[in-house]
Amino acid sequence: MTPTLLIYLLIGGSFGALLGHFGSCKSGACPLTANWRRGAFFGALIGLLFYSATGGGANSTAMNQSTPNVKHITDAEFDAEVTQAALPVVVDFYATWCGPCRQLAPTMDSLADQYAGKIKFVKVNVDESPKLAQKFQVEGIPMLVFLQQGKTVGTSVGLIAKEDLILRLDFLIQIQTQQK
Repeated sequence: MTPTLLIYLLIGGSFGALLGHFGSCKSGACPLTANWRRGAFFGALIGLLFYSATGGGANSTAMNQSTPNVKHITDAEFDAEVTQAALPVVVDFYATWCGPCRQLAPTMDSLADQYAGKIKFVKVNVDESPKLAQKFQVEGIPMLVFLQQGKTVGTSVGLIAKEDLILRLDFLIQIQTQQK
């Protein structure tokens, strides 16, 4: 059991026990406030639901780390890493608190391995780089921006299927070969 899960269970259980103890249910039929034990049980269940809804305690700092083929960049690095890149670039705008962003991250890592040397993959945390998010008019995340020679050639907002992403990446390579 992770420490984060334990914290959610303890907070939920404690709150439920307090409601059960100080609650106003006199019939005993109220699931949360019938008694402190029942309140603690249902409170812990609610804590478990919150734990799951917030990403299961996913380590937010891990999302901000670069992987072998997907580099985490900031505002200061954007021009050197993206605008001046010789290869086509996919920019993943994300946030650590975003569930779909966490779901997309492993797909991006595997495709970055697959397309290594053909397409450059970078990721930008919108909470850390709001100017970049504003520049690219990021209104929903995850948002992928596909760039060719520093110019946007496409975007995708929301969780995209791996097959659809592969089609877009192949199209990006096709544009690159036509320009040579």
